[in-house]
Amino acid sequence: MNDRAKMLTIAGTMGYALVSVIVVLGAAIPIDDFIYEAVAPLSGPTFAYITELGSVRVLIGLSFVGMLYWLWNGEKSEAFRLPLVVIGTLILTQGLKLVYGIERPLIDAALDATTYSFPSGHASGSLALYGLFAFTMYRNDRSMWGIGLVLSLVVLVSFSRVILNVHYFSDVLGGWLVAVVVIAASEWWLGRKRN
Repeated sequence: MNDRAKMLTIAGTMGYALVSVIVVLGAAIPIDDFIYEAVAPLSGPTFAYITELGSVRVLIGLSFVGMLYWLWNGEKSEAFRLPLVVIGTLILTQGLKLVYGIERPLIDAALDATTYSFPSGHASGSLALYGLFAFTMYRNDRSMWGIGLVLSLVVLVSFSRVILNVHYFSDVLGGWLVAVVVIAASEWWLGRKRN
């Protein structure tokens, strides 16, 4: 598993670098426009509520609830890993936004959309939290239905940002790659500590 985590960390980093070059060069605009036009008819108050599941306060709050749950079950490494991965992902994402300085399609403070666009913090944060939940459930042989439900939250929260026109699809993709790198790097690091 440790070699897989190492390879995923490297592949995710390379994937993020590729996506960021495509975004900076403006080559993502056609696919961003196509996807927005496809999902725009779904816009409405439902997705304004769904997007809140990826807000900083919800992500950090749930990461500490998850931490307490895993401490209760005696899984100390997973307990401390969860908030570190979520908070680390959110901080890294905000730093990357400042590096690229790409403007959003729409600024909307009510939708927690006032910073730069690329990569999406809701996408990276939701994958960091819900994705790490799903990964841990998978590793502990939990129900595939439960894992699918948790991962559907990642998709719904991430696409809510595109549907509400506060992010481009390329922002979501970039956010997902940031979270994949952080989760894989944490798994690699934990694997090295276990060995």
